[in-house]
Amino acid sequence: MAHRFPRWLVGIYTSPWAAIAIFAVLGFIATLHHTLWRDEMNVWLVVRDSPSFAALIENIHYDRAHPGLWHLAVAALHSLFKAPVAMQLFHWLLGVSSLVLFWRYSPFSQLQKWLFTFGYLPFYEYLLIARNYALGMFLLFALCTLWPTRRRAYWPIAGLIALLANSHVYALWIAIALSLTLAFEILFDTKLRRNWLDLLGSGLLILLGCAVSLYFILPPSDVANSALGETFFYFDLDRLMRTIGRFFAGYYTVIPNSKRTIDVTVCALIAIAACLLTLLRLIKKPYALTFYGLANSLILGFTYVQFMPRFIRHFGNLYLVLLAALWLAPSYSTSTALTRRLPSLEKWEIHSQRWFRYMILTTLLFHLGGGLYRFSADLAVPNSAGRAAAAYIRKAGLQNEFIVGSRDAEMAPLSGYLGRSLYYPERQALGSYTLFFKGDRQDVDQGEVLRQVTRLLSEHPRILLVLSDELAVSAPELIIESLASFERSQNEQYYLYWVKATANG
Repeated sequence: MAHRFPRWLVGIYTSPWAAIAIFAVLGFIATLHHTLWRDEMNVWLVVRDSPSFAALIENIHYDRAHPGLWHLAVAALHSLFKAPVAMQLFHWLLGVSSLVLFWRYSPFSQLQKWLFTFGYLPFYEYLLIARNYALGMFLLFALCTLWPTRRRAYWPIAGLIALLANSHVYALWIAIALSLTLAFEILFDTKLRRNWLDLLGSGLLILLGCAVSLYFILPPSDVANSALGETFFYFDLDRLMRTIGRFFAGYYTVIPNSKRTIDVTVCALIAIAACLLTLLRLIKKPYALTFYGLANSLILGFTYVQFMPRFIRHFGNLYLVLLAALWLAPSYSTSTALTRRLPSLEKWEIHSQRWFRYMILTTLLFHLGGGLYRFSADLAVPNSAGRAAAAYIRKAGLQNEFIVGSRDAEMAPLSGYLGRSLYYPERQALGSYTLFFKGDRQDVDQGEVLRQVTRLLSEHPRILLVLSDELAVSAPELIIESLASFERSQNEQYYLYWVKATANG
């Protein structure tokens, strides 16, 4: 390689710090450029506008069926820094820290580390989109890093598992899989049962962490429907194939078209083959194999029974489970317990090694392509038009006007960047964040929005109306003047109007 490429290029390739520095610098630039969209900004608004800590805890309980660790971290940031960019920079720091752990302590090859670094999850979804998933990746990598030390004391591992369980709902299943793997290891290895105080305290810590996580995930008693949807307990082939399709999407960042039988069938076969190759790769590492099987089973079972995810940030956790299982494997000595009982597995394990390497390389390449594409797309087109709309309102001196915004969920970026509340017709009140499962919130059409604006004009001489869709209705008692539109966005778009009452109105 040294004879084919310049020495400086070889130095960059072989240096872990070069990869981390490139990742960190590009990520920092893109983070400052990135515009927060509604799901990101809504957490900041919940923290910013909850009147007390008790109200914050209550609001988290009603927000999106996720645990509260990310909200609490953002609350700590808000107490120190009042601008939402602080949340973005903290998120960037989590992404960089995850990469440091991956490069320093993971057992993967130099090429595999480079491919992973600029893949979809670490380089885009868990770097630029400031949500709780990056926290889960960092804690999982920290657990993999500390795993070899578990025989000295279990409580550091238990503490990280408890935190992992509270990062997001998929991380809870991974945390349970890690906990059960530890339990099996302690059950079958008597040498690990020396310090019962450590074992008991660690077990209680994990149980407490999982209990707190479930408190926030499970819907409150006054909520009719869970944010995760209805449970699905009977067999349905179509749903099963869609579930397996999520496994394929997690590995290859391509979501199969569930309406095309050929797509679903081919992707399911590839996913099953990838899973079998991984099982064979781990066949002589029974505890790593146990973690891989348990984590996949729990996540896929949850997908089938409760919630069919639509985005790679959700089922990408299956990809992280794969990497974590391979990372944990060197922590264990080689065991022939399974291959002795089934001698044919030995032959299959040997013959599958080459195909497993191809599978890992293909998976990493697909994630690399997705990461580079989405990272570039975020630089080219903003995730939300909220920052541009807020900048226009400030420049025009309209930030102190009475603003009516609808649909409320799409208004989160505008409220966040303006630093103020808006009137939401869905709640018929001033607000900023949206909790879909709390209060008397009700979706409204544009006709109802204009009816409420008409009533509000008795108290305000004019109203700045901001809609997430272009106005398609009119009202004879209103004078409506189009001010500006902000349509260049991957998500939220904004249409601004001056509204006044007619002379007769």
